[in-house]
Amino acid sequence: MPVALPEGRASGAGGTSRAFRAFGAARASHRSPSHPLGLVPAVTPPPRSLREAMRRSLAPSQLAKRKAGGEEEDSEWRPPATQKRQKAGSEAESGDCYRSPFRKPLTQLTNRPLCLDSSQHEAFIRSILSKPFKVPIPNYKGPTGLRALGIKRAGLRSPLHDPFEEGALVLYEPPLLSAHEQLKIDKDKVPVHVVVDPVLSRVLRPHQREGVKFLWDCVTSRRIPGSHGCIMADEMGLGKTLQCITLMWTLLRQSPDCKPEIEKAMVVSPSSLVRNWYNEVEKWLGGRIQPLAIDGGSKEEIDRKLVGFMNQRGLRVPSPILIISYETFRLHAEALQKGTVGLVICDEGHRLKNSENQTYQALNSLNTPRRVLISGTPIQNDLLEYFSLVHFVNSGILGTAQEFKRHFELPILKGRDADASEAERQKGEERLKELISIVNR
Repeated sequence: MPVALPEGRASGAGGTSRAFRAFGAARASHRSPSHPLGLVPAVTPPPRSLREAMRRSLAPSQLAKRKAGGEEEDSEWRPPATQKRQKAGSEAESGDCYRSPFRKPLTQLTNRPLCLDSSQHEAFIRSILSKPFKVPIPNYKGPTGLRALGIKRAGLRSPLHDPFEEGALVLYEPPLLSAHEQLKIDKDKVPVHVVVDPVLSRVLRPHQREGVKFLWDCVTSRRIPGSHGCIMADEMGLGKTLQCITLMWTLLRQSPDCKPEIEKAMVVSPSSLVRNWYNEVEKWLGGRIQPLAIDGGSKEEIDRKLVGFMNQRGLRVPSPILIISYETFRLHAEALQKGTVGLVICDEGHRLKNSENQTYQALNSLNTPRRVLISGTPIQNDLLEYFSLVHFVNSGILGTAQEFKRHFELPILKGRDADASEAERQKGEERLKELISIVNR
């Protein structure tokens, strides 16, 4: 469609006419069949006033905020300035801005030591850690009758004390296994070392260390298979009491199977030595164990204590050691015969030389395989008394009383007679050597 231009502008607007011709050619290339003229209608941009009305800053909600802030309606809108973070001043440093009005103010500690330098502070900490922990309660013994908190975690079995420590007294050493045997054995059944508590092993003399090893081998049936007893016949002053205390403490705490060998132990002694045994246990073990000593009281009170002692069960027995006199034991033996005691130690054991008396029979009826007899003079008058002592600790090792008398006592006594023949003397010596070899195994 031709476009007419004003005459006055045609001569001076050659560029304009060329622009209109280019515009017409461009529109001719975009013809639409639906339009009557075959042209696509041009998209007209919205007017300026409408574009200004579409601005978000002129929305009613934004105008309301601006009016509430005291700004004029016609003023140009600007985003609110972000408040800069202030540096920590005296208020932030003091902590007043964070303190709740409902919280009580903290009090200044007055018993705290003054500010020390690093070396003094480390020395102060070392002095605190060097002291043993102690509960600030008078006569506090600890919850020995309660179970320990937590869950026992499975792990490698290890001895209670280090067997490779200098001066360690090892009572049992597990056999060495080859690499093939180590692969086949169950890890939960691997035996471990049995080591005496260093608290006791440090004070044991050489002959006492040998005595403790001898006692352990006897009561654990490693010296004589099937027998769990022995006679401690050291002379007076060699420390038989300390050796027996070491044996009891070791059996109550450990074994090759990583558990206590026994739960309870009993010491039977003359009434004059009951308190002495109690003091010796307290002296060498301190607060690690709480023995029960019975040296007097009414019959009902003693029965109640004995029943409570026999009813103790579990790994943490409050009073695992009972110290009682021969006379009290004979009168209350019925209460002690109803349960099992892991170990019985008889001090001044030569009192049991007669197997026919009531004390011997009451002790022999205990359900206790491990028995230790302490005596500085096990043989006093005849061999039959010695047989009673050996038969008490290891029943059947010498046969019956009649067999012992016929096989050992009579030949030995005939060989010692002044009118004995050479054959009788030789036979007596042979039977004596045989007896010594049996009891010294």
